[in-house]
Amino acid sequence: MKKLILIFLIFINYTVSYSQQDFINWNTVGGNSNRDGISKDLFDFTIGFEKTFNAPNTIWGMPVFCNGNKFTTTRYTSLNPLRALIITFNFNSVNPVWTYGASSGVNVIMGFNDNVIYVRDFQQNGNDTIFALNAADGSLLWKSRFTVERGIIWTAAFTDNGDLVLPGSGSYRIMRINHLNGDTVWTNNRIIPNTGAETMCINGNTLYAWEGGLTTPKKIIAVNVNTGITKYSSATLPGDGDQEIPFTVSKNGVVYCIRDGGLMYALKDNGSGFTELWSRGISHPVGTYTQIATGNDSSVYIPYGRKIYRLNHLTGAARDSSIDLVSSGTINPRFAIGKFGIVNVGNGASVPSDGKYFTFSPDLQTIYNQVPFSYNYYCGPTPGGFINIPHILMAGAGTEIKARYIIIDNILSESSEIPELYTLSQNYPNPFNPSTKFNYSIQKEGYGSLKIYDVHGKAVKTYFEGFKKAGEYNEEFNAGGLTSGIYFCKLILNEISITRKMILLK
Repeated sequence: MKKLILIFLIFINYTVSYSQQDFINWNTVGGNSNRDGISKDLFDFTIGFEKTFNAPNTIWGMPVFCNGNKFTTTRYTSLNPLRALIITFNFNSVNPVWTYGASSGVNVIMGFNDNVIYVRDFQQNGNDTIFALNAADGSLLWKSRFTVERGIIWTAAFTDNGDLVLPGSGSYRIMRINHLNGDTVWTNNRIIPNTGAETMCINGNTLYAWEGGLTTPKKIIAVNVNTGITKYSSATLPGDGDQEIPFTVSKNGVVYCIRDGGLMYALKDNGSGFTELWSRGISHPVGTYTQIATGNDSSVYIPYGRKIYRLNHLTGAARDSSIDLVSSGTINPRFAIGKFGIVNVGNGASVPSDGKYFTFSPDLQTIYNQVPFSYNYYCGPTPGGFINIPHILMAGAGTEIKARYIIIDNILSESSEIPELYTLSQNYPNPFNPSTKFNYSIQKEGYGSLKIYDVHGKAVKTYFEGFKKAGEYNEEFNAGGLTSGIYFCKLILNEISITRKMILLK
């Protein structure tokens, strides 16, 4: 039976401390350039639960992009005439720090990387122009002379040096754009799919994309990301000519793709071509803006009817399924998989009023969180902070963007690395007054800390900070001078973190 866990929410201000960033283009249509939904720690939020950001009213939600201490999104303020502006927030402020394009244009974000926001001016009757904005103040950095494919939500993939790979126009059907000046590095003239929601993926030195139109067969192509030359392609993947063509690439080079009107495939890139590992039937129709994700244990998450299925990556067999995410219509799910396997998903409901965000356990059997947000079929959950305590940004229609931080007791990775290397017990007794005990073990020495925080993110007790030898440790926490409430015991070592919730009742 599916379980709904009620999370005790406290509405508070929070403080932020930043750690080293990765070059990750987090957005709500597939996440990083693998489009696998798997997230990393971008920076460390101390303790927090929910915060609402004030935004101009939008007719529907659009992808939220996060980079460093900022996030940005497009807001559709008018349909006649069509207008869309860009707003950018600092996490410490509930109001935008700047706005771009309030009076004209349809400005749609296609990526946010290394403090630069990449935008296209969406043209309903032509090709989109592209430009780059400084994330600090919204000033124009460059405008490219090249145009790109029309599309409402497709997003860029990023190479290791920060260049963008985009679906182009005319004979430039794929373009690698120099991120410094907007010039082309190379172009590739493939047969372009009929979709405004296209996904392209990068894994290592290979770009993966669909090729094939309404009346031509569709297949996956592998392109050298440095030269733009097509290396090889898959066999034809039968299906209809529509634009529902979601796919993702796992870190070990397996392409998972769905053909509407056809099958789902797992294709292994063997360096000289694709080997089909398995194929399976799916539930039709497939939503236009659907995403596929992979979990930390390599499980594959897909839409199946109104549910999410968790598949065995070796066989394609269903391991688990969720509850129905909508009561009617179809879903267009987008995923953000937390560092320890927690599954955040926006249902992308085709019936706008059914829009909702969910947080599931890795096996989809426990629901940690549900947040209604209408008109969320163009967007999904965006990780923007400390993923061990999941922090997701959510958008939809209206005037709000929400950041929610969910404390889940005893959250551990499904990976065997965590229990083998480090453990942190739940304190006993819990609740306690005024003292409680806990223990932890370290199998691999390293640098980190063990601290207890109050709900405002203030450290009230530090056990160690710095280098720690391997061993078994027992500790006691005396809260005689503290007030009743929730406290958090947090062990960090070698970039791995475990948190326990402690309740002081006096």
